[in-house]
Formats: sequence, structure tokens, C-alpha cells
Amino acid sequence: EGMIEIKFRTKELLECMGRLDQHLINLKESLQAARGSGDPGVVEALKVQIRSREKQLLPVYTQIATRFAELHDTSLRMASKGVIKEVVDWENSRSFFYKRLNRRVAEGSLVKVVRNAAGDQLSHKLAMDLIKKWFLDSKPTEVGESAWLDDADFFNWKDDPRNYEEQLQELRVEKILLQLSSIGESTSDLQALPQGLAGLLSKVEPSSRVQLVEELRKVLS
Repeated sequence: EGMIEIKFRTKELLECMGRLDQHLINLKESLQAARGSGDPGVVEALKVQIRSREKQLLPVYTQIATRFAELHDTSLRMASKGVIKEVVDWENSRSFFYKRLNRRVAEGSLVKVVRNAAGDQLSHKLAMDLIKKWFLDSKPTEVGESAWLDDADFFNWKDDPRNYEEQLQELRVEKILLQLSSIGESTSDLQALPQGLAGLLSKVEPSSRVQLVEELRKVLS
């Protein structure tokens, strides 16, 4: 009934009675006429009758309002209409939302990794779509969307970077290609490229530098 107190306050219920109950309508019309005639005794008597009628009707209108809310705003009704995915029992709510929060934090962490690999041009939504695609691609076709909803299954997949490292590397390559393409559009940038590469190599650890140089030689040969 807390919802009723918010959506249908007593004032609103009384106004509703005044529009729908013919007896109240007649009493209020009589009250207006009595005020015009200047008879205070009749006015007061009609006010008492109106308050009595409103008091009599209030429980009925409250019950109707409660039923109205049950048909529109309860969790079961919202679930049946697809507004929410499921109804969480109070007894299990702490555990449910703890797991859900952990899932959201883990997804956010992985989205950050994906966006770092791809560059700022990749939106949060697109990064999330990629993660979901990679996850589902790693599962049998018949499992489908149900696996994505399984938090434990998601954490097992997410906690093993081997499940998506190859895809991340592809994103890094695409990011570098995009950056190099923009350099290739400028003659002055191309002229500065060798010096820029030399500066980059000077900042790389010797062991990594040797490997990087070898990879560059393979590309240039």
C-alpha cells in the first residue's frame, strides 16, 4: 500500500469520488446552492454529510487503487510484460545483487581493456557487444544466450585471457593501422616517421627491442 500512498494520495482519492459518486455530486451541488442562499445551518449540515460520505467511500476507493497498482506496478506484472527480466525473492536478493554487481564490475573492467586495445573510437556499447560475441563464439551453438546469463560461466571465461587475447591483438593491429594510415596521408609526417621509430625503439627494453626490430625486418623484407 506504500505505492498507493505515493500515486493515489487521499486528496486524489477524494477528488476522484467527487467526480464519480453521484450522491457526492448532488451534495456538493446542494452545498453551492446553500452558500448562495446564505443559510449557515444548511451549509454546515451539508459539509458534515459530505465528510461522512467521503469517509464511507474512502476504504472502497483505496481498495480499488490498490488493485489498480497491483495490475500495473507489481514486480510480477512487470515481469510478465517484459519490463524486467525476472523477479528476485527478498530472501535471495542480497546474494543476487552482490553477484550482479560483481558481474557489472567485471564487464566494465574488460570493456576498458577492449577499448584500450581498440582505441577511443570504440564506444562502450560496441566494446560490450564484442565481449558478448567473443564469449558466445567460445560456446557450443546450442547453448546460446543462456550461457551469457550465467555469471559463473562468464567469470570462468573472463578470468582466462587466452579466451580473447587473439581478438585483442587484432584490435591493436587495427588501431595501429589506423594511426599509420593517418601518417601516410601527410608527406611531412612520413618524413618524420623514421626518426619517430628510432625514438620509440630507444625507449623499449633491449630484449623487446631486438624482437621488435626482427618483426619490422620481416615486414619490410
